[in-house]
Amino acid sequence: MNNQSYIPRLQPKAAPMMVGAVLVGAGCLMGIAGMIVGGHAVLAGTRRWFLSMADQPMQDMRPNWAAQSQIGTKAGMRAMRGNGTPAHSGHL
Repeated sequence: MNNQSYIPRLQPKAAPMMVGAVLVGAGCLMGIAGMIVGGHAVLAGTRRWFLSMADQPMQDMRPNWAAQSQIGTKAGMRAMRGNGTPAHSGHL
């Protein structure tokens, strides 16, 4: 008598396994293609944005910086002598 119990082996059919492998491969290829197309779109948009920033000469921006600096300086002076409370430097 044989005391060992019989355990059947897993025997998948070949056709569904091959179809599954083909579908997984196709999905991977489509994912890679999607990443390439999406990455290209992001890089092209970034390039357009950067070039549009480079089209503006720095001389056009400098007067704006000077005006903002003057506004900030005047606001700081008003705050320091304004309501009698000392200006906070961020330290305790």
